[in-house]
Amino acid sequence: MATDSLQPTTDAVNQTDIEHLGEATGGQSPVSEQSQPELLSKDVVFEILKNQRRRDALRYLKENDGEAKLGDMAEFIAAKENEIDIAALSSSQRKRVYIGLYQCHLPKMDSAGIVDFDKNRGDITILETASQLDQFLDGDIISMPESGTATADAHSGAKRNLSIAAGVAAAVSAGLLGVPGLEQVPAAGWAVVSTATLMAITAMESYKERLPV
Repeated sequence: MATDSLQPTTDAVNQTDIEHLGEATGGQSPVSEQSQPELLSKDVVFEILKNQRRRDALRYLKENDGEAKLGDMAEFIAAKENEIDIAALSSSQRKRVYIGLYQCHLPKMDSAGIVDFDKNRGDITILETASQLDQFLDGDIISMPESGTATADAHSGAKRNLSIAAGVAAAVSAGLLGVPGLEQVPAAGWAVVSTATLMAITAMESYKERLPV
């Protein structure tokens, strides 16, 4: 009987203690805590930022109010990587970046808690945790090149290839005409030189198109 009579008093004391503790902690429950962004480890930071495409994705989100569609992001990054306007992109250039973002880069950043990536809808939202990467992204400019710059680069490459071809053609002609020092090379040898030069120029252009980022 004595134990039963003391139970209500004990309950009242416990409730009072909880209320006082709640007041001391600003009116919040002692077991509840304000959610804070998870601190990223150095390994995670380095893993995310070591890839240019992931850095471009983060900067694109920051410059578009933290939200983006996968298709829009893929077009922007593909145009940047190929140094051309978005309107000039080929379907293969778009597809290559789209697949890379969809299968690798965005899932990796989603797993790290840096972005929220909805694969089904193609929606990407940057998370508060990504603010920890701001200091490393400040100097990583991803703005689109001007059309004039891309055109100038293309003209420069064309002039270089033309100069190489002209030089080889002159050497072949000189050899076939019997110019001293070159006449000893047989006609078949000059044919090999011409073919090898053409293949080298083609290989260089193909390598530039396929260069990974």
